[in-house]
Amino acid sequence: MAKNNTFFSFFILLFHLIGCFFSSSHHHHHHRRSHHHNSSSSTARFKKKITSTKKTISSFLNNLFSAPSTKPTPPPPPPSFPSPSSSTRSLYINPHKEEINYTPCHQNIFPCTICGEIFQIPTLLEQHQSTKHAISELIDGENIVRIIFKTGWPETAKTPKIHRILKIHNSPKIIARFEDYREIVKSRASANVALKPSLKDERCIADGNELLRFHCTTFMCELDGTVCNQQYCSVCGIIKNGFSPKMDGISTLPTSWRAHVAVPDDLEEEFRFMNVKRALLVCRVVAGRVGCDPGLVDKEDPGFDSLVGPGEEEDELLVFNPRAVLPCFVIVYTV
Repeated sequence: MAKNNTFFSFFILLFHLIGCFFSSSHHHHHHRRSHHHNSSSSTARFKKKITSTKKTISSFLNNLFSAPSTKPTPPPPPPSFPSPSSSTRSLYINPHKEEINYTPCHQNIFPCTICGEIFQIPTLLEQHQSTKHAISELIDGENIVRIIFKTGWPETAKTPKIHRILKIHNSPKIIARFEDYREIVKSRASANVALKPSLKDERCIADGNELLRFHCTTFMCELDGTVCNQQYCSVCGIIKNGFSPKMDGISTLPTSWRAHVAVPDDLEEEFRFMNVKRALLVCRVVAGRVGCDPGLVDKEDPGFDSLVGPGEEEDELLVFNPRAVLPCFVIVYTV
């Protein structure tokens, strides 16, 4: 709009100047006979006026076409604030609120939920709990475990004496390992059902064919609430790390009596110099698909997860994968 007004003003000025030019020329022609003696001075004034007019038009055109374009002025840059340092305390300015103090974040801490001791990395916390708080003496539910332990002992056998019943507090890592393996067994059974349904596969789909079994082993420490680091203390090694994957199979039995007689009677007498004692582990076992022929089933057979014992030991269940066995209680006893 401003540009249109400028051109309009230009044409008005140009029209005015042309009018003045013709008016002066006509006036000069009308009086040239009577004022012949003033012709020279009039011509000089007329040339001077034309020159002035050309300068005015030239100046106007220069101002018109060389005028700088009016561009919008860019907004000023936003104010910069000092970035908070991780090692020093600094002040952060909030333009919309009041000033607040910035405090650098502390490192993550991992407290033990049992004793309150604080650790900087989860590995140290897990190691602490697996040694200091892995077991505790059972109070609630002890009668139930006693009943389970004594079930299956023949009347002719000596009555066992229970000294202590300890509950195992498995680490989240060990529990997750057990549950992940159970899910693998369930999913594999679901795939088998689609091809050839069977009753065993249906049980595996439900809970991985999970059973409650006993495993007899030995220990050398006092089992006073902590686990030891002795190489030949089998109970403490199983509680901390689970069963060894180097075993050809983990022997599990349906009753405590069968688990007890699976270990020689004179074990304590023979290894008394090493302070060896026996204990029973009450375990949750994911049996999965159970094979019956030792000649066709072994640890490397992907079609079966466990194997029943031969002949008189057919109530024994050999579990191939150590992740399939989760110890829950330790029963310290003597016969």
